[in-house]
Amino acid sequence: MGFSFSGNGTMDTDRAIGGFRQIAPGLLLIVFWGSRPASLPAAEYRLFWGDVHTHTDLSDGKGTPGEVLAHARDAAQLDFVILTDHDFGNGPPWRMSQAAWNQIQDQADQYTVNGKFAAIAGYEWTSQAKYWTDVGAGEPSERLFPGPPKFYNHKNVYFPDRIKYIFSAKDPAYHTPDLLAEAVRKHGGLIHNNHPFGSDSGDQWDYSPQHSSVIANTEMGPDVLHYKGNIYQLNWEQGVREFLARGGRTGFVGGTDTHVGKPAARTAVLAEELTRRAIFEALRSRRNYAVSHARIRLDFRIDGRWMGEQVVTRDKPEIAVSVTGTAPVAELEIIRDGSVLYRAAPNACEVEFRYRDDSFRQSSYYYLRVVQSDKDEHGNPSRAWSSPIWVSRGKGAPPSGTSRSSW
Repeated sequence: MGFSFSGNGTMDTDRAIGGFRQIAPGLLLIVFWGSRPASLPAAEYRLFWGDVHTHTDLSDGKGTPGEVLAHARDAAQLDFVILTDHDFGNGPPWRMSQAAWNQIQDQADQYTVNGKFAAIAGYEWTSQAKYWTDVGAGEPSERLFPGPPKFYNHKNVYFPDRIKYIFSAKDPAYHTPDLLAEAVRKHGGLIHNNHPFGSDSGDQWDYSPQHSSVIANTEMGPDVLHYKGNIYQLNWEQGVREFLARGGRTGFVGGTDTHVGKPAARTAVLAEELTRRAIFEALRSRRNYAVSHARIRLDFRIDGRWMGEQVVTRDKPEIAVSVTGTAPVAELEIIRDGSVLYRAAPNACEVEFRYRDDSFRQSSYYYLRVVQSDKDEHGNPSRAWSSPIWVSRGKGAPPSGTSRSSW
């Protein structure tokens, strides 16, 4: 059984299960299904689950690369995983040696079986403020680069094929995000921003827009995190929104950042097939989304176009959403330009709806945020964030609903 809720704000109470609150005007048609699962309507892409941030005993984690990959494939039942040990740490002899890099690539090649499992070789570019000369009094400095310290934060770097060696954050040729991105681009690789905690992420976003096709994604997480009885104000999503508000382009991925050898599903990608090349194509296109721990299924489109895309329209954007949760969806929000455009509290596991943004003007970005009713052992609810879709008005664009993909 389902129910409908349409543009004049009235609800068919004889069939209603759940509640809604409309934040902005729009023509709205919503259906919540209590019996059939929501599904991707086209066979164009398949949904694959992975972890894009892992560590082994080659840096500060536990377990060999092979053991971590085996856990990802067999215990966590992931479709893909990226090995991302640090290039450098806080003291000798912690550095990514040539032998370690070769081992990572060898293990990734050994575990990759097209159609069954994709293991990807990468590393964590570990930029630290102490690499610069003008640090504060009493602060440690390796004095590698002149001037005041930069906090570019950490970035995960990964490649579809083998490369000779990594591009280290301590190497003057690659010590800024722009220098790194240019080197990675030449090898067909990708980069994503790690754990951007609000305004404290500092210089993490300090790179040219021309490199956004290489630095394609950012790890997404909640603003508030509960852990072992404590509450931490991370302002994680806020930091990403601030970057988007400045015109930045990024999709959303998730990673466990596991240091105990146990990857888990944190990133979903929509790809044509389960191969490294197809996973990279999806991540490069930002056809991916982040989850906190439950495998929530999302399909988020505007005018039939996929998450991560740029849409040019001459009409009002038509937003289509399909969600299949592992527990009832407690809250669902469409975010436009950093604010809530529409909010619902369906209390149902399967949700589908369409929404036309009648208040759209010239250009906006949109993404979907979902919160389930279940919680982990620390009290954090399961969440999911779609990658954004960017919409702009153009006279030559086709009317809404005439793009190649449709529901």
